[in-house]
Amino acid sequence: MTQQEFMERTGITPTAEDFDYIHAVYLNTSMNKDEFCKDFKKHGDSRIIRDVHVRVLNYEMKCERQKEVIGNLTDFLIGKAHAYDDTDFRKEAVGLVGEMEVVKRTIELGLPLWDEDRMVVLSMIEGQGK
Repeated sequence: MTQQEFMERTGITPTAEDFDYIHAVYLNTSMNKDEFCKDFKKHGDSRIIRDVHVRVLNYEMKCERQKEVIGNLTDFLIGKAHAYDDTDFRKEAVGLVGEMEVVKRTIELGLPLWDEDRMVVLSMIEGQGK
């Protein structure tokens, strides 16, 4: 929804900063534009909504950070599996992100594929041929 659409539906003229907040809240709802605007006119100044929105943003940032840490740990484990020729490290990486992601990351890291990796690639190819 654009700021103009919001203003036309609500009669409210928010600042650019306020509209950024309004738009972020709108994107995190399952309401259509009209439903959202009608409800926002009633509850838009609610501290509860603002507090929940802040918590959601903090949670999303925390989740992104955790994904980054898991990705780094996965790459580390894949590297160690190859450095020590030990598939136990690979198994731990698979436990974190799954077989297909480990195969993808192994290729991206430019490392040779394990037999298990080749089996995953072959099963994907066979699955596409059906």
